[in-house]
Amino acid sequence: MKQSIGNYVSHEGKEHGSKSNKEIMQSISSALLYGICSTSMAFINKLVMTSYKFDFPFLIMTCQMMFCIIFIEFLRMNSAFYIPRYSLKLGKSFLWPSMFYALHSITALHALSGMSIPIYVAIKRCAPIVTLLLSIVLLKKELPSKKIILAVILISSGCILAGLGDIELDIRAYSYGALSVVAQGIYLTLAQKSLEEMSALLVLYVTGYNTVPLFIFASLFYETQEVLQSESFSDLGFIAYFTIQVVIGVLLNYSLFLCTASNSALTTSLVGVLKSILQTTIGFFTFGGIKFNVINIFGIVINMFGGIMYACAKYTEKYTTIVQSNVKPI
Repeated sequence: MKQSIGNYVSHEGKEHGSKSNKEIMQSISSALLYGICSTSMAFINKLVMTSYKFDFPFLIMTCQMMFCIIFIEFLRMNSAFYIPRYSLKLGKSFLWPSMFYALHSITALHALSGMSIPIYVAIKRCAPIVTLLLSIVLLKKELPSKKIILAVILISSGCILAGLGDIELDIRAYSYGALSVVAQGIYLTLAQKSLEEMSALLVLYVTGYNTVPLFIFASLFYETQEVLQSESFSDLGFIAYFTIQVVIGVLLNYSLFLCTASNSALTTSLVGVLKSILQTTIGFFTFGGIKFNVINIFGIVINMFGGIMYACAKYTEKYTTIVQSNVKPI
């Protein structure tokens, strides 16, 4: 299967074929950009919401989605790639995935503001579990391999242990974290069907238009008074970090598309595992760190190991499938 979007071309199994030096550099740079954006996003969100006490998820997402729309529209109108112009019919076709993306984004920000980054990363790593279960129930897919099931058990067990060992347990933050994982799983499952006909960039474009009205309404209804009373906007440091937060939020989604298009979804998932390890390590020593005890450290390590095992098992399965499909019958 081959998909062409503008100057970016992706092949199923492309990574196992030959590449020119230019293609290799593009693959490496796109993976590096995604890794940097993905790793830094959690820390910048945490900085803005806790250090500057700007805990307004709806306004943050409004700014990110509006900038995202402007960014993609600019590229589209300058013929950087081709995607159809947004219409109500197009928006309606992707309405439910967009709504669950909005729910995931808001609850994830609420969760991050109330827990340490290592615990947050451990909870977010449970997303494949929900996606796996939903794909079996909704998409009628077969049961995964024993390695995948073992990895899922390790991820979930590690997450539970990390939570039990969290001395500063915030039930509200954990509830938001759990809801975020479920919403993300539903979003990815619903989006999986649409991605058979829509490019990743088109999904991002449509999602932006679908969710902006919701974010604006929620921000005006729930946050306006507190935002107006906030003194953060008088701080040049906050304005700089808030601008970076909005820009990286868009770059993260765009780099996700670039990495997937230039490499494959497998490389993107592996970069995601590496960035989660880096986030966890740095998170132990930033924003107050985490109070060490045997239970939560053991839980985070098991959770991390399960995530690595899951990614490796998925990669091995995909590689085996590609190799077998390229074997010519005698």
